[in-house]
Amino acid sequence: MKKALIAVAVIALLVWVVSWFRTPGAVATSGARQWPGGMGPLGSVAARFPPLKANEASVKLTALANALPKNETIEEYVGREISRDELTIGKPPALPDVSAIRELLLREPVVWERHGGIVEVGDSETTAMRAVQMTVARALVASALAKAHANDPAAWEDLHAVWNLARALDPYPQMMIQTASFSMARMINAVAWKMPLPAPAWLAELQQRDHVRRLIEAFQYQAASYWDSGAQMFPTKWLANSVEHDRRIAEALFTETRCDVKAPMNDLGTDLASVWRRAFRSRAESEATANALRVREGKPIEPASRCSDGAWAFDGTILRFSREISTAAPDRPMPLAFIPHKKNPGR
Repeated sequence: MKKALIAVAVIALLVWVVSWFRTPGAVATSGARQWPGGMGPLGSVAARFPPLKANEASVKLTALANALPKNETIEEYVGREISRDELTIGKPPALPDVSAIRELLLREPVVWERHGGIVEVGDSETTAMRAVQMTVARALVASALAKAHANDPAAWEDLHAVWNLARALDPYPQMMIQTASFSMARMINAVAWKMPLPAPAWLAELQQRDHVRRLIEAFQYQAASYWDSGAQMFPTKWLANSVEHDRRIAEALFTETRCDVKAPMNDLGTDLASVWRRAFRSRAESEATANALRVREGKPIEPASRCSDGAWAFDGTILRFSREISTAAPDRPMPLAFIPHKKNPGR
């Protein structure tokens, strides 16, 4: 009898503790608040993403990507050339043939499967999809650099294929997919100023895209995933506060005009502080490439910047942003002070 009474008391205590922590009303309120830029509340996110059916082009691309030989030198080569502060492109290593991949991406739109509503953050299918996309992108950028080293204008076709791949990821709201798209665009921009002149018209579309907005939308999707599952399983005050904390981060980022930005750590999911730093830095990187191409074409640079904390100057030798914006390893960004007009001795 005594043991039974103790058991009942323990159960009652657990029920009281759980009821004390459970705050479904606060969680519902946190999810109902509006996110910046007209993105709506978390409860509206799922409806924006109905299912998509994969097409044959995505099947072909995946097979071609999986057939590429494992080659760690490609990533090292691309990273080294992105961070090089002069027009010279180093001698490329042996590279795989990416012609079939390039022609597929230039010829056909690629559509991967998208499950409707909110997909679990970090699911294995999305992770595998991202790996394929980044493998393809790096191989094509390496091919573009190798062609530019030989002064072959066809280098732009490889970069165009990467841009088509990056744009094909627009309908997929997961953060890891949107960071892949952002990384592709950033790689293209970082090497574009070294490509043979003239630059193609599509490059302007890439440089006009603001990745911060898309990443904030992916951030909202990530918060919606945690909010949706938490509201069903264990709606706590901590969850409500964390959702509100992340919404306030999004509000601050949406109105941020600087390019040297240190965002606070989000509560839900993987820490994205380094992503925001790279995203805001990329605004200056786009201007770096645009100004470098102007110098190479014999035109004056545009000294004004969309970054409220910086501007551009060119002294006849070095094109320089008025501040350095460091990023953490393993990121290897393009420099913001470099020599845009030195001829490549290998050309």
